[in-house]
Amino acid sequence: MQYQDIKLEHHGKVMWLTLNRPASLNALSDRMLDEMAHTLDRLDSDTRVLVFAAEGRAFCAGADLGMADNQPDAESVAAATDAFLEKASALFMRIEALPLPTIATVNGIALAGGLELILCCDLVIAAESAVLGDGHARYGLLPGAGGSFRLPRKVGENRAKYLMYTADLLPAATLEQWGLVNEVVADDRLYETTAALADKVAKKSPLGLARMKRLVDDAPGQSPAVAQRAELLMSWAHNRSQDRPEGLAAFREKREPVFIGS
Repeated sequence: MQYQDIKLEHHGKVMWLTLNRPASLNALSDRMLDEMAHTLDRLDSDTRVLVFAAEGRAFCAGADLGMADNQPDAESVAAATDAFLEKASALFMRIEALPLPTIATVNGIALAGGLELILCCDLVIAAESAVLGDGHARYGLLPGAGGSFRLPRKVGENRAKYLMYTADLLPAATLEQWGLVNEVVADDRLYETTAALADKVAKKSPLGLARMKRLVDDAPGQSPAVAQRAELLMSWAHNRSQDRPEGLAAFREKREPVFIGS
């Protein structure tokens, strides 16, 4: 498949997926969603970290609001929008559930669907000049790709409502304080910092990270007793993996471990 709205690059064990509609501020199109889904279909064990980046002066300004301009009537516009939101929602659920770490590297504006994509990622590195927000209320819209439930989990209910009700764009530094962004860096260090983080994470046990991710993601809906039991069962399973003894051997031998993910 020849991609037009995204670009893919492999750097060792790290895959970079770059949104590539800079003239449209990387607004989400049907084709972009399809290309991203196709990329997920092709992921294999050689990819240990997936980075979402963007070309140009914005990360993503949300959905392409002109996608339904050629529809003949209001009901057709609504139906086309419904189908787009269903596709975006399913894709973002897949991204969130990936059994490998995901990183969003954010430049410029991240708005509406762009923010919803970021919310699906495990880690977020942002440029100092980046601004992020929900934005749907500005145009009388609702979030349709997970913003209403993922945003409160990241920043808390009160702050999520503030972002949603006001549609304000806030600086990355504020959202670092709120817990949505992991690190804010100088604009000219965004790629360097993200690449270093991705490379560091890619050297860890992919099996161990997949299991950690599942435990952390599942825990908010569980009681402490259930979460503790799940952690114990996962640890028992991990104790029988090949990565665990490799890690201990590397510690004893004072060398870097070579994890195989099993």
